[in-house]
Amino acid sequence: MENVESSENKKSPKDYAMIAFGILAFVISCAFFAGSIALDVVGEKAIGDLSNAAWGDCPAGTTCWTGRMDFTTKDGEQVTFYPMTNPFFFDFDPWLSGRSYEEYGDYQVRYFEQYPQIAKVKLAYFLEYGNMFCGLGIGTFVLFLTYVFSSFGRKPIVLDLRHLRKGNK
Repeated sequence: MENVESSENKKSPKDYAMIAFGILAFVISCAFFAGSIALDVVGEKAIGDLSNAAWGDCPAGTTCWTGRMDFTTKDGEQVTFYPMTNPFFFDFDPWLSGRSYEEYGDYQVRYFEQYPQIAKVKLAYFLEYGNMFCGLGIGTFVLFLTYVFSSFGRKPIVLDLRHLRKGNK
């Protein structure tokens, strides 16, 4: 009997690899979120010009959008980066910030002074955090799935809600 129980609880290298992948996805999503907050807190400010980098690569009948942000640092260095912000948020920013649509291509950029290639677009009402929360959700979901499909998750998840029925409010 003991032999059967120990073989059921034994974890394979595949299980450890799955959990490691889930943890890695979650840690990366947390790192991007923390980096975005750090850029808002200690990042230098600049005004960047948003343009579409996918002009000639579109198939007929479709609209392609690959945002490209160009800005100049305080030291005069020209920097180009591709923001990870959903293009949907760029459309709402002028409306929410009260800017006219003639100024549509100009956005505030936050960057690290020592590494200006690490930058992000700052939108009105922190709209860019919508992407960050989605990334955290995806990282959490991947971690949960890898846990469930590995042998670590073979035990049932039990929610004990009996204390809610007793009338404790």
